[in-house]
Amino acid sequence: MTGLAIRLRRVFRDDNRSVVVALDHAQFQGSLPGLESMADIVGRVVAGGADAVILNPGAVRDCVPAFAGRCGLIVRLTGASSRLNPSFDYHRKICSVRQAVSLGADAVIAMGFVGGAGEPASLALLAHLADQCHCLGVPLIAEMLPVAQDHFHDPDWIGVAARTGYELGADVIKAYTTGTAADRKIIEQCSVPFLAAGGAKTANPIEIATQAMAHGAAGIAFGRNVFGADDPTRVVRDLVREVHGG
Repeated sequence: MTGLAIRLRRVFRDDNRSVVVALDHAQFQGSLPGLESMADIVGRVVAGGADAVILNPGAVRDCVPAFAGRCGLIVRLTGASSRLNPSFDYHRKICSVRQAVSLGADAVIAMGFVGGAGEPASLALLAHLADQCHCLGVPLIAEMLPVAQDHFHDPDWIGVAARTGYELGADVIKAYTTGTAADRKIIEQCSVPFLAAGGAKTANPIEIATQAMAHGAAGIAFGRNVFGADDPTRVVRDLVREVHGG
């Protein structure tokens, strides 16, 4: 557990909270506005005070000067399914835990889909990755997601998804929230740090962070609401202020 604890401290500050910026979307959706230059956007969010960034393996090599020694690195382990595939829960392992460690990862992240045809394979892979991570002392973040968009913010579905990730061995859960008091029970039942996902671009991402923190989240993991903003650095600074205070 020593290695795991050391690496978690590179993602979470002394207050046990974290502002994570997800910059891994292009693997699934192709180049998006704000992600044209990975080195540039990583530099912008690091300048805002992000605690960690989520990157795909191939993007790490181009971004080392922008983040090394300045924020934590979370490497995505799963993917192999693009927006052109009608079954987006068809994710497979694209990076081993050992490869992620060789890239300098402080933690890794993998999807866990519930409610679709790909659920059994997805959850079995998640459990397998948890075992590999713990053998190497690497924290695993489980990004738990209902397949149907209608259930993205449904407390029952989110509750099942989040608890499943915890039960399969995740050290941190990333999931959507409901924006209601139901989030407190969902977060408390996980017994590991919970990072609120941002989801689709919204006019006021700070409000999502405020509600999540009020209900017990350990931080946020936002992507589109940061890299799609006119001033990503400013948005990250605002999120850091909300999550960490000061």
